[in-house]
Amino acid sequence: MTGRLWLCYDNRKGEWDVYAEVLWNEKTYAAFLAHLQSLADADYKAFQEGLCKTSASPILGVRSPELKRIAKEIARGDAEGFLRVCDSAYYETLLTKAFVIAFVRAPLAEKRGWIDDFVPQIDNWAICDSFSVALKPKKGERETMFDLCTAYLQKPGEYERRFALVLLLAHLITNDYIDRILLLLPTVSNDCYYVHMAVAWCVSVCFVQDREKTLAFLKAGTLSPKTHNQAIQKIVESNRVGKADKDLVRTLKRA
Repeated sequence: MTGRLWLCYDNRKGEWDVYAEVLWNEKTYAAFLAHLQSLADADYKAFQEGLCKTSASPILGVRSPELKRIAKEIARGDAEGFLRVCDSAYYETLLTKAFVIAFVRAPLAEKRGWIDDFVPQIDNWAICDSFSVALKPKKGERETMFDLCTAYLQKPGEYERRFALVLLLAHLITNDYIDRILLLLPTVSNDCYYVHMAVAWCVSVCFVQDREKTLAFLKAGTLSPKTHNQAIQKIVESNRVGKADKDLVRTLKRA
C-alpha cells in the first residue's frame, strides 16, 4: 500500500498507475487532487496555516516530503502536461508545481518560461523558499542562475525579490560569487518584510562563507540600519558561528 503515495488514476488504462506514466488532463488532475486530500493531516494543516497566513489557497495539511516524492515522479513523465493543468486549488498544488519545475531534468534556461509563469503566483514565504532551495543549478549553470537572480531582484513583488535572494543564499554564496553578492545586496529594495529578512539571512550565510569579507561589508554600513541590525541578529543566531565572532558582530550594531 505504501506505493500508492506515487499513484494516480490513468484514464488510458482505466486503472491506478505511477505518476510518471500519467498523461495529464482534467480527469487525472481531479484524481491527483483526491489523492492529496487523502494525505491531509488535520494537525499539520493547523500548524501550516499558522506559518503561512498570507496563502490565498486553502491548505490541506500534506507534508512536504510526500509532495516531493510525488513531484519527482511527475517530473519523470508528462511534466509539461501537469504544469499546464495544475492550478492554485490548494497550497499543496502550488508547492507540487514548484517541485516539478525544480525536478524536471532540463537546463535552467529551458525552465525559464515555467519559472516566470510560476513566481508571480507565490504568495507566501514557505512556497517561495521551498522552490528556491529545490531549484538547484546543474554544473555550469551558476552564471545563468546569477543572471536570473539579478533580474528578479529588480522586480516589484515581495516574493519575486525573496525568490531571488533565497536562490542566492542557497546556491551561489561561494568564493566565485560572494564579492558580487555583497555588492548586490545594498541595491535591493527591501521595504517589504520578507525581502528585508531575506537580505539579512543572505548576509549571515555570507559571513559563514567568508568572515573577513562580510565583516568588512558590515563595517561599511551600506545596508539600512534596520536590515544591518537584522543581519547581525541572524549571524548571532547561527549555529555555524562561534561565540567570539557573535560577540564581535554585536559591537557593529547601529542606532
